[in-house]
Formats: sequence, C-alpha cells, structure tokens
Amino acid sequence: MGKIYVETYGCWLAKADAEIIRQRLGYEKVSAAEEADLILVYTCAVREDGEVRQMARIKELTFLGKDMIIAGCLARLRPYTIKTVAPRAKLLYPAEVEGGREREMRILPRYDGGLIYTVPLQVGCLGNCAFCATKYTRGGAGYVKSADPDDVIRHVKEAVAKGAREIYLTGQDVITYGFDMRWRPGWSLADLLERMLREVEGEYRVRIGMSEPWVFEKFADQLLDIVKRDHRVYRYFHLPVQSGSDRVLKAMGRRYTVDEYRALVRKVRRELGDHVFVATDIIVGFPGEDEEDFAASVKLVEELQFDKVHVARFSPRPFTEAAVMPRQVPDAEKKRRSKILSQVALRVAHLRNGLRVGQRDVVLVDEVDHGLVVGRASDYRQVVVKRGSGDGLMGRFVGVTLVAASPVYLYGEVRE
Repeated sequence: MGKIYVETYGCWLAKADAEIIRQRLGYEKVSAAEEADLILVYTCAVREDGEVRQMARIKELTFLGKDMIIAGCLARLRPYTIKTVAPRAKLLYPAEVEGGREREMRILPRYDGGLIYTVPLQVGCLGNCAFCATKYTRGGAGYVKSADPDDVIRHVKEAVAKGAREIYLTGQDVITYGFDMRWRPGWSLADLLERMLREVEGEYRVRIGMSEPWVFEKFADQLLDIVKRDHRVYRYFHLPVQSGSDRVLKAMGRRYTVDEYRALVRKVRRELGDHVFVATDIIVGFPGEDEEDFAASVKLVEELQFDKVHVARFSPRPFTEAAVMPRQVPDAEKKRRSKILSQVALRVAHLRNGLRVGQRDVVLVDEVDHGLVVGRASDYRQVVVKRGSGDGLMGRFVGVTLVAASPVYLYGEVRE
C-alpha cells in the first residue's frame, strides 16, 4: 500500500471530498509530506488571499519531488496557474472526485476512525450570487446533486457503531438536500434527519451545516421541531446573511431582504430561546458598499446578537460579476471595516456566551487545543472543561456547570 499526505483547504465538504479521493486510491495516510509517495492538496477558491497562500504551499511541496494531485475548486478555477507552479501535478476537478466526469453523490467516505464523521449530503446551490466562484467550480444557479438517503443512513450507522460521536451533515448548501428529487418524501434534510435519529441508535451529536436563509425558511418549522425534541441534534444553525443592507443584498444577488432574514432569526430564537447558537457570514467592502450600508451591517449584528460572525473582506474572484462591478472599495477601507465589525462581533459573542453562565449542560469532549481540554455544549458552543489534565475525558459526554465566558469559549466545571 502506498503512502499519501493530504492537505485540505476550505470547507467540511472539501475535507470529505479529500477523504473520498484517498480511499478510492487506496493509499495509507501519513502525517508528513516527506514520508509520502503521493501528495494530495485539496484546494479552495473562495478568497484571493487564500489562493495566494495555497499557491505558495503548492510550490513549496513541489520541491520534494513527489507525485502530486491538486484537487478541488482552485484546480477548476486556476488550472493554468497551478500548472505553471507544479507542472507535473495531476489536476482533479470537484466533479471528478468519484472517478467519473460528473459528481453523482454515489460515493460517501467510509468512517476511518476519530470522533467526527463528516457526511457530504449534496453539492450545488440554488443561488447565483455575484461574488461566488464556487457556482462555477461545483455548480450553482439550480444545480443540485444529493446522496441517496439509504446510503447516508448506512454509513452513519456504521460510523456510530465504530466510535463516531459527532456527525457533520455537510454540503455546498445542505438545506437544498433532495432538491434534485423535488423534495419528495424522504428526500429533504428534515426527513433525512428524522430518519437518522429514529434508525441510528446510540449517543452521538449531529451538526447541521451551512444553509441559505431563503431555502432554510421553507423547512424551518420541521427542523426546529426536531431540534426541540431530540437532544442529539446540536441547537446550532449557520445562516449567512452577508450584509445588513437591502441595496447590497440586491447587488449581491441574494434572494431575501434584511427584514425576511430578521424574521427567520427571530423565529429560531422564539422557538429555542437563548439556548441556541446562530452563526452567520458577512462580507464587508462589496462593490458599491458605502458607509450607510456598512453601518447597517454593524447595526444588524448588534440587533440580532449573533453568536458568531465570520467577517470576510470582499475578494474579487475570476469569472464573477462582482469582480468587474464599478465602485470597488479600496483594500485599506475593507480592512478598516473588517476590524470594526470583528470587534463588534466579538463583543456581542461575549454577551451571548455570558447568558449561559450558571447553567448546566452536557459537553462532548472532542479536542485538546493548546493544552486546553475542549468540548461542545448542546448548542455547539466551545467549552473549556476544567478538571485536572483532562485525562480520560476525550470522546466522553461530561456533565458540567458553566462558570465563566469569553468571546470564544465558555468554561465549565465537571459535575462529579
């Protein structure tokens, strides 16, 4: 068996795709590129600064003289650029992950140990955002391919039986799962989740991946009901808003208004109270965004009290409408706005985390981060578990009392 070194950039879908490629090749994974016979770099094309870092890393890896596969979205978006840096590398597009010329979602990664099992449910998106290059590299504007629910349940059953404790349901836009089957019974995210909880026995947690707000709204009532009924689903939703300005949302090609998004978040909070984690994404410096537009985004963060905000400076990507729009915002101004919004987001997150201090929860301990024993609460918040060195806690569900909060972490003391 050959040895492969895998380096992955970007989303959880990219991580799952990289694992499918490795398993299909039949190589044994190693932790150092120098030990490998083959190097696989799975790339991301979302941001320009990320592209620069990845290209530098690919160039560095070529000096090892190993066989290389460069896969993923950047391989599709920048094939010529990659070939100038790594001329001997084989390029593999996202559609070719399964070995064919199109992505059929017929192959899921086998569980290969660890606490987390990532399930790629779908690829594609119903949106057509002006800033997005992924619609060209993976599919968008109505293109969706979904994994068979029987296959998903079979893989999850096996993973949980063999030791997985967290199931990450991921995709390009996971809420569109089953759209290609016209969301017939059994072919929606809500139906799949209901079936999974019914048929997969054991104590585990399910995390729902990123969902576009306007599609999520169609299934919100059913999903919220499931989350309220079953503690095995994290009380966590990733609903990207991208801007607090209707004018900017329209220019972006987003398919909702600020008021519609506001109503959706309020529905989630009304049903689940403060015991829920709402994450969002906001782009600052989109072409034409002025001070009034930016102020609207800051105001929305303060108003809706997001638990986490992924702040991104607008990055012009090849082949996108936004890259050639007039009134591009200078980099220095994008940096200034990013700093302001990030500071507001951290302050709000600290307030939100503080609401949980004094409460009890059950935490799944799933990592050691810089010496800290860290787990996930029932709403997916990160909790630093305070108990000696944490020996013997990894992979366990631990009862804690939440005693302190920071913008990123809660701190919990184990209830003996």
